Amino acid sequence: APAAEQTSFTTPHPILGDLKVRQALSYCTNKADLIKSVYPLLNEEQQASLVMNTFIPRAHWAYAGDENVTVYEYDPAKGAALLDEAGWTLQEGADFRTNAAGDQLSLKFTTTSAAFRQTWAAIWEAQMAECGIQVIRLHAPASWWFGDTTGLARRDYELGAFAWVGQADPGGQTLYACDQIPLPENGWAGQNAMGWCNELASTNIKLANNTLIKDDRIAAYTIVQQEFTKDVPSIPLFNRTETFAASADLTGFAPTPGQEYYNYNVQEWAKAGSDTVILGF
Repeated sequence: APAAEQTSFTTPHPILGDLKVRQALSYCTNKADLIKSVYPLLNEEQQASLVMNTFIPRAHWAYAGDENVTVYEYDPAKGAALLDEAGWTLQEGADFRTNAAGDQLSLKFTTTSAAFRQTWAAIWEAQMAECGIQVIRLHAPASWWFGDTTGLARRDYELGAFAWVGQADPGGQTLYACDQIPLPENGWAGQNAMGWCNELASTNIKLANNTLIKDDRIAAYTIVQQEFTKDVPSIPLFNRTETFAASADLTGFAPTPGQEYYNYNVQEWAKAGSDTVILGF
């Protein structure tokens, strides 16, 4: 049978398909400054606690640990060296890097028009420029970016940013398994919009979600995170904060990282002198 014809959905991106470029983007990203731009009222310790190294928060039971994954600390010099190795050099007097063919290192970056994202995206654009990477920002309506037949759902972007509501479990199979890549031939099913297919990671993300033995799950998630940080299919930036408020005399109210909803322990709530608790959304 003739070989299957490659399409734009199976051919690696001409720039981002190079691992060294993806690693360089990671090293050129100063996550601390991104967090400061949107959470200026938090102290430095609180800001630092929001930094993500993998797709699982560092305080989560399934996090592999810094010592078990590749951590991309902010190091623009290392990022620049990787870009040089990848053939993207910065000519004297130029603002952005070019390759041997004279093509400019330019990437389109899509996210929503929310003020929160415009704030940190402007900082990130400047960080990339310091490494000689031109980022062209497109702040699209959320209805297009998250639409059923547009944006992320159709993998219609080069670089993209969005928030993901984490699960307490923490799941991940639809995001990282090889058979979850949305394609025309599978009706765009799955949420692996990055098109990342690493067989070892794919096998272990399924294992992690199909056993009840916690130690086995931790081991499987560790392998997935190791492969994830090695391949850099995406760059986790930071956790979003959530704010909850309650009456001062409400006891048992304890929002906890890793719990998907703040009312996970509502059966423990009590209010002195009352048999009714009113929830506001």
